[in-house]
Amino acid sequence: MAGEEAPSSRGSPPNKADAECLDETPSLEILEEVLHGGQSSCHHVDEVWPNLFLGDIRYMSHDRYGLWLLGVTHVLNAAHGKMCCKGTDDFYGTTVSYYGVPANDLPTFDLSPFFYPAAQFIHQALSKPNAKVFVHCAVGVSRSAALVLAYLMIHHNYTLLGAILRVKESRWIFPNRGFLRQLQSFDEQLRRERGKSDHMTNALGCTLLASSLVIRGIRGRYETSRTRAAEAPNAMTSVRLSPFRNRVISDPKKSTMTAARGKQHVQVEVRELEQILDACKLDLTPVDEVWPNLFIGSVATAQNRTALKKLGITHVLNAAHTKQGSIGDQDYYGDAFVYHGIAADDSSRFDINVYFRQAADFIHKALEKKDAKVFVHCIMGVSRSSTLVLAYLMLKRRQKLRDAMETLVQRRAIYPNRNFLSQLLELDAQLQRKRRLCPIL
Repeated sequence: MAGEEAPSSRGSPPNKADAECLDETPSLEILEEVLHGGQSSCHHVDEVWPNLFLGDIRYMSHDRYGLWLLGVTHVLNAAHGKMCCKGTDDFYGTTVSYYGVPANDLPTFDLSPFFYPAAQFIHQALSKPNAKVFVHCAVGVSRSAALVLAYLMIHHNYTLLGAILRVKESRWIFPNRGFLRQLQSFDEQLRRERGKSDHMTNALGCTLLASSLVIRGIRGRYETSRTRAAEAPNAMTSVRLSPFRNRVISDPKKSTMTAARGKQHVQVEVRELEQILDACKLDLTPVDEVWPNLFIGSVATAQNRTALKKLGITHVLNAAHTKQGSIGDQDYYGDAFVYHGIAADDSSRFDINVYFRQAADFIHKALEKKDAKVFVHCIMGVSRSSTLVLAYLMLKRRQKLRDAMETLVQRRAIYPNRNFLSQLLELDAQLQRKRRLCPIL
């Protein structure tokens, strides 16, 4: 897409290839690649559509003065009644209209029954003069983003991909895989109900054509990867001798093919891990003991020192140190708890693997002490914190990754993002290689 301009909606109609791309809902892999690209960060609040704002729980939803300065008249809370969230009609009073959706940010949660009610709330609000709507969940990336996408699809005739591209112009979003699947089904439903022509309005022509270019570009890369992967077995023995010091140098083209094959294999393994996670039927709770004296939970529990003392917690590992929604540090916990902070982002680009051994050592040394109990948290206690606990089980308890995941999902609903799963797979492979060479490791 770099260097290319999207065709103008005032120009010629889309060609057949473009129309074919628009006639079907993109695959999950294509949607995720689109979500990974473009805007790579977000603020506490971003305006993603005229007078429609998307943001997080800490800075805006609990800051009534900040909402007043922004001119917000309506609040849609996609984490109503959940951890860290205190939004209610009583909290906002008569100055702000409130609507709560009690959604969990888990792939197993069915968000689809709220698509129409949430969209109707936003639509009716924006129909009023001078109205502004703030939609939020905990971080403003998954639950709230999914509801905003549904609104654009219902009331502005966007396709799912078109809505994603529209929102990503202003904010990084990443609905979980379960929500994406539900939005895919919803997109297909709307296409059937409206027919092809209804999506091809002049107002959306530019965005839809850009969508088709995105799809075709990604599909081209996938086809290239598959072709290279198919050729890779024959490429493994293709090397050339350097005239300098008789070094063997791999053919760059063949190396690229091998790398593509390896990436495809990792993607398959990640999907297999996600099947283990998807099989978990537990509800998300504020805190769970996932290993003897080792707990995973939310930031709400972490910031409740009285609750921690009742649990007997002596050590706190914060995987969202200094991040939105987290106020923990050693000063906050004082002498009552031993604190360790890791400033991890729950994103597709963050290298959490550099903290695996650091986190595992902290947990391991703590649990060696008599009567010690460790509480590991991030914001929701789903992705970052669970990733570090998995690393601990692999490094210090000699568990294989799949065994460690099976251990955790029996006790807590967890869901590390795909980037973290890939890094855990790499750690698993490294440990298995070392232990084959030296079983005592």
